[in-house]
Amino acid sequence: MDLLESITKNLNPAQKKAVQTLDGPVLILAGAGSGKTRVLTCRMANLIAHGAAAPDEVLCVTFTNKAAKEMEHRSFKILHEIGVPVTRDLWINTFHSFCVRILRKHIDLLHYKKPFTIYDSGDQLSQIKRVMNSLNINDKMFPAKNFQSRISNAKMLGLSPEILRSGGTQLAKLDPKSLDVFERYEEEMKRANALDFDDLLLKTHELFRMYPDLLEQYQSKFKYIMVDEYQDTNHIQYLLVQQLAKAHCNLCVVGDEDQSIYSWRGADISNILDFEKDFPDAVIVKLEENYRSSGNIVKAATKLISNNTQRKEKTLFTSNPEGDLIQIREERNEYDEARFVAKTIQSMISSGHNELNDYAIFYRTNAQSRVLEEQLRTLALPYRLIGGIRFYERAEIKDVLAYLRLSVNFSDDIAFKRVVNVPARGLGKTTVEQLESTASERKVSIFTATKALIEEKYFNAGTTSKLRRFVDLVEDLHNQQQVFKLSEFYSIVLEKTEYVQMLKKEDTPEAEARMDNLEELDNAIDQFEKERGEDSTLSNYLEEMTLTTGLDEADARNTSAITMMTMHISKGLEYPYVFIIGCEENLFPSNRGDEESAEDLEEERRLAYVGITRAREKLWMTHTKMRRVWGQEQMNPPSRFLREIPKELTHFSTAAPQMASTSSFANKYGAKKTYDDVDQRSDYDEYSQVTRQVGRSSGYDKGQKVRHPTFGVGSIFGTEGTGDDLKISVLFQDNTIKKFVAKYARLEKL
Repeated sequence: MDLLESITKNLNPAQKKAVQTLDGPVLILAGAGSGKTRVLTCRMANLIAHGAAAPDEVLCVTFTNKAAKEMEHRSFKILHEIGVPVTRDLWINTFHSFCVRILRKHIDLLHYKKPFTIYDSGDQLSQIKRVMNSLNINDKMFPAKNFQSRISNAKMLGLSPEILRSGGTQLAKLDPKSLDVFERYEEEMKRANALDFDDLLLKTHELFRMYPDLLEQYQSKFKYIMVDEYQDTNHIQYLLVQQLAKAHCNLCVVGDEDQSIYSWRGADISNILDFEKDFPDAVIVKLEENYRSSGNIVKAATKLISNNTQRKEKTLFTSNPEGDLIQIREERNEYDEARFVAKTIQSMISSGHNELNDYAIFYRTNAQSRVLEEQLRTLALPYRLIGGIRFYERAEIKDVLAYLRLSVNFSDDIAFKRVVNVPARGLGKTTVEQLESTASERKVSIFTATKALIEEKYFNAGTTSKLRRFVDLVEDLHNQQQVFKLSEFYSIVLEKTEYVQMLKKEDTPEAEARMDNLEELDNAIDQFEKERGEDSTLSNYLEEMTLTTGLDEADARNTSAITMMTMHISKGLEYPYVFIIGCEENLFPSNRGDEESAEDLEEERRLAYVGITRAREKLWMTHTKMRRVWGQEQMNPPSRFLREIPKELTHFSTAAPQMASTSSFANKYGAKKTYDDVDQRSDYDEYSQVTRQVGRSSGYDKGQKVRHPTFGVGSIFGTEGTGDDLKISVLFQDNTIKKFVAKYARLEKL
């Protein structure tokens, strides 16, 4: 058996073609689960085994350290098995680690000193705040994170302050203030001999652009270049690849435009879609056989993604058995949805045929994990959160809970220290340390010590004024919590602390996610009030939260546990059993307002494709009749992605009462109301008796046109209750149904 046959013996014809095509530009379109990592490592082994390049003359770039290590391990293993010794280092890196290797050698050419420092996001933000202070820019009016985001976006596009100042680009514009901060920031970073994360790529690009001889040296060194996950490359990464490959064009890129889901962090799908424009003589290889999933899952994913227009023609198929139908489940609300998921897993685990590690739960936003966590804890099912922290351990949740705790107990020093400068009040570390020291000396709480030092005018006038405002805020909250019920008081805390305003000013995806989490805490409090009635006091709630987040929860990372994550994080992973929850319009696909475009919708569909193709054996997709958002019950139609899966590939079941609905989804799938053994509940009968007919005495008639100040024009869908308790459901033009308390809704009759 010759070397090539040894390397390719377990590959299908398309995979063999990709491994054997060595010279010139090659585009490998690798569908989900089609074995792209095997192809890349076999291709590298083939290059080395046949002497086309030495081990250190092949550059392979991917996106995670884990993927790079896996590819390196597999390459060494293949070469060892065929008897080819490797005595030199392989260049299998992430983009950033590759650039660090280059800059460590040549950074002095850009007038930096060796060695240089790399700033993480926190260091970068601190530097930006220093720059803002020197430019007399108010952090409250112009949040530092806004400047951080704009600077990062500019660098991802390969733009320097000089280029932006000269107007020599159409890629991006910066307002004068942001440009001033960018310029001064670059000066300070140079003075500190430091690079931020984005600089690693940008400075390498500048190095190659400024020193053609150096670029030529690396073009000659890397005779062959391979780029994994090419659909995820941003503009600066694209420019680097073009620079290095320009001389010989021995560039092989591997990717799947159907899995391009990171535009929000700069990924440009046009890089892979336009590869043939960049390299007209490129060889195209399609890897379309899926080795991961059952036949029904593969067919569903293929049919779903065919609705996108920004894609190349390919059809995923598999030789695997057809397997189970995709389970589409309708529930009444998010609590029933979470209960269904938890009890289904519990039932299957009790059968003894699988393990907790075989199960994964995906959701569109991190905030959705909270209800799931509660249900899994109730059933004592261990779980792990990937790419996030447990709901009640998230910073914004702990911040707001600290305010709630302090409003009840002035002596809670931990809560005091957490929020005394959150949102920022200009109270520095030294001031807080002095407060703590005085409290210790006088054997009183920090709050009491603060009040004393204010009276004694211990600090300067500015600091004293800031501390007095904080003390007044806490005392005001203390008074308010004695008057208002818990859910109302929560809104008061958010308003008076200006916490949400702080996040809105940041205007970043991270801040938006944090606001989603605060919204979910609002839903949790509302549910607590429903369950506990007159016992739903603030003190009782805080006590329950303390027990929930106690240290007695085992760390499940090294034990068998259900895995939970957002669909973005699921990319590259696979599980035998997958649940995708929250499949409703305005949640998945998400609705981010008027700016939503056809491109946004296609990316959401690609995200659904990624989620579906993570499942190997069985897939559940759930949606609810109602979901609470910021205290309002919303009735969104089932996700269009569910309707795009062929009926014959699915089994639809529901445990939700069959109320009137604008959606014909259940009718389309011929579903009947079923109560599974896994999820029997007696409260449905009671719920179904709730009258939803329009009360004519309310002054609102079914079908009547109304206008809401936020959601626009809609028509009355139904009402319940009377007088001050009257609630109105409105069907809006985007086919969403939202329920309002009539007294506060500000509905205008048309």
